[in-house]
Amino acid sequence: MRQILLILLLLAMVLPVAAQEEEPLAPDKWPTTIEATVADILSALSAEDKAELRSTKKEDLIMFHHGWGTGIRNYYGLWRGNTKLIEAACGKDCHPDDASMIIIEAVWSALQDQG
Repeated sequence: MRQILLILLLLAMVLPVAAQEEEPLAPDKWPTTIEATVADILSALSAEDKAELRSTKKEDLIMFHHGWGTGIRNYYGLWRGNTKLIEAACGKDCHPDDASMIIIEAVWSALQDQG
């Protein structure tokens, strides 16, 4: 069990996602739907990253909140005014942290559907 937790922690710290590695998108490039955001993220994930994320339990996705979630919030403008994506994620009064977690869960769900 301890080994699994260590692997999950390491994955949370190093999951290479475009949202973490690139300069933030300009407002005119922001996706405004969950579907478009998920598609963009999936296009940036390696096969290995997809496999690791696919094998992560849904209840363990919270471990991605800081590393990957921060990258999502920064890259897709959740802190800079991308209100359309925030509203698409969870409504008008949604916090960017909550919106990024919904996006992470949507990426995970899409990978589960791909089997």
